[in-house]
Amino acid sequence: MGIFMSRLFSSLFGGKEVRILILGLDNAGKTTILYRLQNESDAKQELSAMLQEEELASSILLVFANKQDQKGALNAQQISEGMGLPEIRDRQWSIQETSALKGKGLFEGFDWLVTCIKGATEG
Repeated sequence: MGIFMSRLFSSLFGGKEVRILILGLDNAGKTTILYRLQNESDAKQELSAMLQEEELASSILLVFANKQDQKGALNAQQISEGMGLPEIRDRQWSIQETSALKGKGLFEGFDWLVTCIKGATEG
């Protein structure tokens, strides 16, 4: 997967250096964290701590609200509110509803990310 992503971004941005953080919690199902109230504040605090890291100061944040094909999955607005995303004002961010199994929403999320990165590197 790493080689694929490296080649993909190399073809999009040439020799320009870009940093991308892709975070996924193993077997948590991304939305499951928010579904269980005891994990909601932990996930929110962890995201906040990561975004305060100096290396990520100017990073762009894309959140995939995965497993939208499953009954009871939290939608993008619910996840956004639970993670405190509307409070983030120091960077560009977006949340994209996805179903990785069905391929729904993945390309839309990456298209948004590429547009943001291109805008940041051109400006």
